[in-house]
Amino acid sequence: MIGTIRFDSIDRPFRWETPGIWAQTVARWAREGLPADAADSHNKLIEFLGFDRLDWVPVGSWTADLFYPLFEQKIIEDDGHIIIIQGTDGVTKKVLKENPEMSMPQFLKFPVETIDDYIREIEWRLNPEDEARFPAGWLSKKHDLASRDYPLGLFVIGPFGHLRNLMGEENLMYALYDDRGLIKYMMNKWRDFYTKFISKLCKTAVPEAIMVWEDMCYKNGPLMSPELFRELLLPGLRDIMDQAKSLGIEGLWVDNDGNCEKMIPLYLDAGANGFYPFECKAGMDIVEIRRQYGKRFTIIGGIEKHTLSDEIQYDDMIIEINSKVVPMFELGGYIPMLDHTAPPNIPFKRFMGFLDHVRGLPEKHGKWL
Repeated sequence: MIGTIRFDSIDRPFRWETPGIWAQTVARWAREGLPADAADSHNKLIEFLGFDRLDWVPVGSWTADLFYPLFEQKIIEDDGHIIIIQGTDGVTKKVLKENPEMSMPQFLKFPVETIDDYIREIEWRLNPEDEARFPAGWLSKKHDLASRDYPLGLFVIGPFGHLRNLMGEENLMYALYDDRGLIKYMMNKWRDFYTKFISKLCKTAVPEAIMVWEDMCYKNGPLMSPELFRELLLPGLRDIMDQAKSLGIEGLWVDNDGNCEKMIPLYLDAGANGFYPFECKAGMDIVEIRRQYGKRFTIIGGIEKHTLSDEIQYDDMIIEINSKVVPMFELGGYIPMLDHTAPPNIPFKRFMGFLDHVRGLPEKHGKWL
């Protein structure tokens, strides 16, 4: 993974061909031949699929702010099919009672509307010195972590992701224009938290990469103007990236769904050196982006996940893989991956064929550069 970040010559790519697999997908694969023990455990599934080990600092999650303590989870209403719940993120939402990941929640209320809400509900949960957010004993594993032979990553909630988690998209869009004071106050606190938190974390272990979750784009571009992002959100992100880099973290990656072409220059200005997942249906073409930007950043993803579905011919999947992965051999700095998590319309045999083909390409096309 480090070799990929540095654009070194490496014998094969880092094996992380999908960022995640839906629970319904795993259930389908179990019916189609996935061994039972692999289906029962995430770690065993990753081991069975032959992915390289990548551990994440055990706080928060890909999309969850590092609150401590978390909000109390409350079920407000339950009709047997739909529940209304206040989650540990403080957001009140409607979700499916069974298999909630099959549908987006309906968001009803967010924890912040005013600066008083933020001070009362959020600010005290973002104390960078509070070690209780870590699992018991984790911070004492400095020796073990220093001698590890696998990469470590840290989830960071980006500036837009953080504000949206607190306010929701609609309220945030208004506040960007109508309540600049609130936005600037929250951004200052967010920056202070992460710069101090990352500094504290690196005394125990220096991650190889941070993954900044933003998801601020859809198929037609960003949800806020690049100009407004540069004014209000970029300065704090640059401070966090600078802090991470100064402490030895090499991968400064941004997770942005949709068409993020207009945002790439801004994140580069902030210090980012990697992007994910490059959604094909939003018009993201990793080969063209690599040619445009050269070796300025790592590219992760960009393989159209729907070509693995049972509705698409196998040969079409091979064409998709070859058209993306083979050119990236020559251009370097690439981790082959689907352009998002593996959905339930992917058969088990098709996914295994996908892995076999991607992993066989370096031998067919020479040294991985």
